[in-house]
Amino acid sequence: MKLSSATTEGREDLEEDLPRDRAQWEHGSVVSYPARSPLFGDNRYRGNCDGRLFLNLVLHYRPKRVADPMMGSGTTKDVISWLNEGRPDEEKIDYWGGDLKDGFDLRCQSIPGEFDLVFIHPPYWNIIRYSDSPQDLSTVSSFDEFVEALRECLQRCSQALAPGGRLAVLLGDVRRKGSYFPIVREVMNMEGELGELRSVLIKVQHNCSSDIRSYRLEDVPIRHEYCVVFKKK
Repeated sequence: MKLSSATTEGREDLEEDLPRDRAQWEHGSVVSYPARSPLFGDNRYRGNCDGRLFLNLVLHYRPKRVADPMMGSGTTKDVISWLNEGRPDEEKIDYWGGDLKDGFDLRCQSIPGEFDLVFIHPPYWNIIRYSDSPQDLSTVSSFDEFVEALRECLQRCSQALAPGGRLAVLLGDVRRKGSYFPIVREVMNMEGELGELRSVLIKVQHNCSSDIRSYRLEDVPIRHEYCVVFKKK
């Protein structure tokens, strides 16, 4: 098994600081990973996140079945593969992943199966355009239409949860042409539709492509994301 962007050489050194048995929340609900771990996913894929947040969610909630319907470069798949290394078959975590680029369309397809944890990292509206497909959330023209399309996707995620299962949504707000679009507020207001709101984690952003540009902003630059966790009753 080869992880997406890890090499065999030096892998043991990279793994030394990674938890395998117990989640690490050094600063509680605030997480920060300045140096990206190359073991999971592909940092050439725009918008890709460091796999350690997902790793800690899995270790914290101990799911037996995990799904990611917008898996992008395969970060979550790599994390589960890494955790399953050396485990007996009965202790391995079942994983399902899909993505629009691979033929799975969450806007019109249900997630196949029932899961203890569904993790999703959707586009932050049109901040990064991933394709020209009209089904791609990053191509939706208006913010209101984007919120409704995102709602449909998250409802399908919630429907795929087993009772007591968790839905973890990693996303951030957007500022466009001087206006602030509070995507996270919209998602938290979906409590009831998606389950009971249980946690809001703040993830500090590092090494963004916008960091190399200079902007004259009236307000403070956005340098964080949120991971919103719902629980299905």
